[in-house]
Amino acid sequence: MTSTSLRVQLLRRLLPAMLALLLAGAGTAYWVAWRSATKAYDRALFDTTLAIADQLRMVDGKAQLPLTQQARAVLLTDKFDRVFYSVRGPRGELLDGNAGLPMPAPQNFRTAGSEGRSYFNAQLDGEPIRVAALQKQLSGHDLTVLAGETLIKRNALVREILLGMLLPELLLALVSISVVWFGVRSGLRPLAALRQELAGRSQADLRSVRVDVPEEMQPVVTEINELLQRLDRSLSSQRNFISDAAHQLRTPIAALQAQVEASISESSPDAPAKLEGIRAAAQRLSHLVDQMLSLARAEPTLAQTQPEVSLEEIACQAAETWLPAAIAKHIDLGFELRPAFVRGNSLLLQELLGNLLDNALRYTPEGGTVTVSCGQSASGAWLTVEDSGQGIAEDERERVFERFHRPPGSVSDGNGLGLAIVREIARQHGGSVLAMQSVALGGALLKVVFRPEVSLPLKPANAL
Repeated sequence: MTSTSLRVQLLRRLLPAMLALLLAGAGTAYWVAWRSATKAYDRALFDTTLAIADQLRMVDGKAQLPLTQQARAVLLTDKFDRVFYSVRGPRGELLDGNAGLPMPAPQNFRTAGSEGRSYFNAQLDGEPIRVAALQKQLSGHDLTVLAGETLIKRNALVREILLGMLLPELLLALVSISVVWFGVRSGLRPLAALRQELAGRSQADLRSVRVDVPEEMQPVVTEINELLQRLDRSLSSQRNFISDAAHQLRTPIAALQAQVEASISESSPDAPAKLEGIRAAAQRLSHLVDQMLSLARAEPTLAQTQPEVSLEEIACQAAETWLPAAIAKHIDLGFELRPAFVRGNSLLLQELLGNLLDNALRYTPEGGTVTVSCGQSASGAWLTVEDSGQGIAEDERERVFERFHRPPGSVSDGNGLGLAIVREIARQHGGSVLAMQSVALGGALLKVVFRPEVSLPLKPANAL
């Protein structure tokens, strides 16, 4: 399912309507300006007909226009257009002037008002012209005076009006588009702040969202906060159940284990062999409960509120705990440590490394090697545990982090929770864990990498 940006949807609705209004405004203004200019030039052309009509005289019952050549030149002279005139009698016969000027339709005069004037477009010698017509009675004779001119001035004025209005309208359109764009962007800024607030949280940071949003968005934020509260209650209930169940199981398991050990020490010589299997099962069950409790305790907190922890010190503390188990299996447990600092919970990080070591010691045969390393690079602090065991098949390197998953053919008595706990704790500290092949030892290599924002800059040597 494809989704469209809300910004794009708003712009699709706002810009066409805004552009339509701008075009309608520009068209209306242009029409008003063109109509005003046309009226002005028509009046000037009609003044020419009036001037000709004033010069008409009746001589021997016949209308004449006694104009000198100089007067005719002045009448027909124009800087831009060619001017024409004609005078026609009652039956349309030409009395004077240009015979090509057409007569107006009779209905034009009937609708033109009491002045007997008319304006119309026509053509003369294939060229468009504008014509003004005046009906006048002279000594009982109906005469029609026509004056026409080409459209050069009018077209030039139209172009000037067009350019004079289009440039401001174009600038207004650009400014309006910019205002709409920045207005939509500003209006959607609370959404970006809300997204940034949620994106910057860990998967278990279920605090209420505190973002200033418009009134229309407040119900959405309220619903998100209520959902987070419900999730928090649900997750807390699950963690409390696991923790309570683990605590409730530890007591009878410890009692069972104590009773088995007492029975081993007090019974007949052949009884210990029979009870040894029961004790081993009780120990495995106790280990499972401890790991379930560790998984329940792995509650996330914001990394920036945690104190700084030295991975080097975590590894040194683990050495004291796990060296006896390594010695019992004749495994060479080595440490290659360099300074590395992160923000986090030291107890959970000890649990993380403890599960990595427990996993490595379980799957490394007697006489093998396990190496713990830590350090820091530009990509963040890191911690690795590698062994000389059989390694992890490539198609299993992602699944080994699933809860209760054990690789096929596994001979260890593990319960499949150790690496799940490692991944969960790594996530709580803004990190990730990878399963790889150890180049140096040939077995498995588990590497935990912490993001740069969680890792801390290395301290000077004299600060350690």
